[in-house]
Amino acid sequence: MRLQRASADPMLVDVDRPSLKSGSQAARVRVIAQNLPAQIEAADLDFGSGVSVRRIVSHTPADVVAEVDVAINAVPGKRDIVFRRAVLPSAIAVYDRIDYIKVLPDSALARLGSQKHPKGYQQFEAVAYQRGADAKLHTADDVDLGPIDVTWSLEEFYSTYNDDDKEFVGSLSSTGFFTPASDGPNPQRRFSRNNYGDVWIVATAKNEKDKDGKPLLDKSYLVVTVPAYIQWDQPEVGQ
Repeated sequence: MRLQRASADPMLVDVDRPSLKSGSQAARVRVIAQNLPAQIEAADLDFGSGVSVRRIVSHTPADVVAEVDVAINAVPGKRDIVFRRAVLPSAIAVYDRIDYIKVLPDSALARLGSQKHPKGYQQFEAVAYQRGADAKLHTADDVDLGPIDVTWSLEEFYSTYNDDDKEFVGSLSSTGFFTPASDGPNPQRRFSRNNYGDVWIVATAKNEKDKDGKPLLDKSYLVVTVPAYIQWDQPEVGQ
């Protein structure tokens, strides 16, 4: 969490989109702010070289919506947003293409549960990246472009013979939210085992492809383990 002390002057707080693609026209950007004046002109807002503000669509003391054009040759990278003397550092990224996506967290833990033991849920997110100034993937200067629209799925992580964890550990929603199964034992599994196991969480981009024309994808390793059992130090509390 980032806190910022309020003042009587105009202050920029956040922006409603993480990135702009080079060559895009009339893209709308909403900047959340404080104490904006009654009169605002396009020249008051600055998104850096290669991005021009076409017009101000609307504004209130708490926000301003602008239409911007991004030049096809705009230099990729993070940009400050400036309103007169107020600055929002590294607020928005300019990119030419999405080079890869990453599922966050890249490994995670969820817990089975029931009425006696609360489940341990897990939220996943797919984030797009641009290669950065060094033109190499997965290096420190890669540009975070924010969340990307993906299709979520579960895939078996093969660690034993006849591995079937994917069928029993839980379910994954269309928004990347994993809900673990009940704690069992489960008579449908071999030896009536509990519903624990490990799987891949897979995100497949809906609209972005790699150099071979295949959809961009990434995986996260998820372990679904037993409930969090609690032993009380005072016997009378646990009764």
